[in-house]
Amino acid sequence: MTKETLNTNAQAVLDVVRSITTHPTALEVYQLVKLVRPRMGLASVYRILGHLVAQEYIRELHQGDESSRYDGRTLRHDHGVCTVCGALLDLPLDVALSPQTLEDAALAAGIELHTHEVRIYGRCASCQA
Repeated sequence: MTKETLNTNAQAVLDVVRSITTHPTALEVYQLVKLVRPRMGLASVYRILGHLVAQEYIRELHQGDESSRYDGRTLRHDHGVCTVCGALLDLPLDVALSPQTLEDAALAAGIELHTHEVRIYGRCASCQA
């Protein structure tokens, strides 16, 4: 698969991931894709998601429980995580950290900094109600 050409199944998966802001799991993508591509199997959705991540059409966001969610926004942005329901939400603003602070943190961890993401944890609006 190249950036110039996506087959109809891959385009359907991409359209689903980009059309919703809830950062769906592979199973959630599969359930939504089945509405427009009823013959597509779950294994195909997993394979296509992997290709879309590798080609940088979408991002894979790893959860603490080893599950993944997918994000149609590929530019760097921060997230909030609900500690009750597990929702993964885009933060409407960037959390500002100085380049020096980021470099110091990376150096202390022994890694070479490429990018960063801030995650904040708490109860989402639905779980607060």
